[in-house]
Amino acid sequence: MNETDLGNVDRTTIDSEVHAIDHGAILYSQAGTARVRINFDVWELQGRDVLIFFPGDVVKWEMMNEDFSADIIRYSSDILRAASLNVEHAVYEQLRADRRCGYRELIDVVIDSMFRILYFYFTEEHYQLTDRIVTLHLQAFFLGFYDYLQAHPREDNQEKGTQRTDELFVRFMELLETEFHQGHEVNYYANRMCITRKYLGIIVKGKTGLSPKQIIDEYLMLRLKLTMRTSKASLKQIADEFHFADQSALTRYFKTHAGVTPQQFRL
Repeated sequence: MNETDLGNVDRTTIDSEVHAIDHGAILYSQAGTARVRINFDVWELQGRDVLIFFPGDVVKWEMMNEDFSADIIRYSSDILRAASLNVEHAVYEQLRADRRCGYRELIDVVIDSMFRILYFYFTEEHYQLTDRIVTLHLQAFFLGFYDYLQAHPREDNQEKGTQRTDELFVRFMELLETEFHQGHEVNYYANRMCITRKYLGIIVKGKTGLSPKQIIDEYLMLRLKLTMRTSKASLKQIADEFHFADQSALTRYFKTHAGVTPQQFRL
């Protein structure tokens, strides 16, 4: 992918296998229904919905009916970084938490207009500054989202936890997505967050119903399977990359969680 790309999503264009993405994206569904899993959350799309993807997301399309169609703008990590420079960190994290963008006005007016404008620039051959144009439109979207939140603050449901626990859970997931190679144990993440293992367990259990170790193992296995499917690296190289003591330790871990050895999985 170049720095930016505009296209369509339907049953003929998706990757139906579990895969990690190295770019950000905004998907704007037009018709039909679909269900997609991003990391540990499942999102339903029906009609004119918006879903936001971030670099490092592990994606699995679990269901998509025949008449589902959507527009999607994809952009590199550098474009995303440039577009979100002036957005407060808390707002950026709100976008990660509210991936389906539950603000109807933004979808009906801002997102719809943005895609129509971008299609104009991408389909007219003589426009050469599409990367810059996408960056500016993303920046406007992020700033508009921030402005909307200031006027319409969300009232978090008490069952979902306090703002502090929400922030800590997001931080845990951020660390897991970027440091999963070396972070195989709960203590690693608790220490990185400067909280106790027990407190991290309470936070994660309250949010997902699972223990931190279950979340870590599930994500690590997703990334291991992805690497084994897409890379020609040897098991020793993969063991080194994922900070296992040796190839035998990787094999034991993989068989425990997958029920087969890495060699059998690769057949």
